[in-house]
Amino acid sequence: SLQPVALPLQFLRMRPGNFPTIRLSQLAALIQQSSHIFSKLLETEQLSAVTSFFEVSANDFWHYHYTFHLASSFKPKTLGADSIQNIVINTLAPVLFAYGLHHGKEDYKEKAVRWLSELAAEKNSITRGFSLLGIKSKTAFDSQALIELKNEYCSHKRCLHCAVGASLLKREAY
Repeated sequence: SLQPVALPLQFLRMRPGNFPTIRLSQLAALIQQSSHIFSKLLETEQLSAVTSFFEVSANDFWHYHYTFHLASSFKPKTLGADSIQNIVINTLAPVLFAYGLHHGKEDYKEKAVRWLSELAAEKNSITRGFSLLGIKSKTAFDSQALIELKNEYCSHKRCLHCAVGASLLKREAY
């Protein structure tokens, strides 16, 4: 009973390796090659083992294509280390933490936090902005905390309700 998606795929302002066709083919390869991936996620303790789950390659057709219609030169389509790190930061750790929260399993919550603490900090406009203010993030746990502060406090101009914002305002007053 699946219905086709009516929205067209967007390819503009995107590098070919990140085209939706490539990412969907990589997702299909992941699903095909990895049975019981969520169970494996729950059982696995080491972050390096989790990241190895995502070292998949799209099938041969996609080694010669970026879209369905145009052929290209040979290039294996695999996920890079940065993409895998983004999947862990933005998908696996939050899902694992939420699962632990929902089921009252502290070990899953702790594992999600530990994985974020083992990964390098994200580099984006939000973390660069905090860095310019003298607030550095060393791990993905730190950068996720700064992103949350920005989204919940800075973006809503709630500086006085935020410890970082209040501290910066006091420093500016002198």
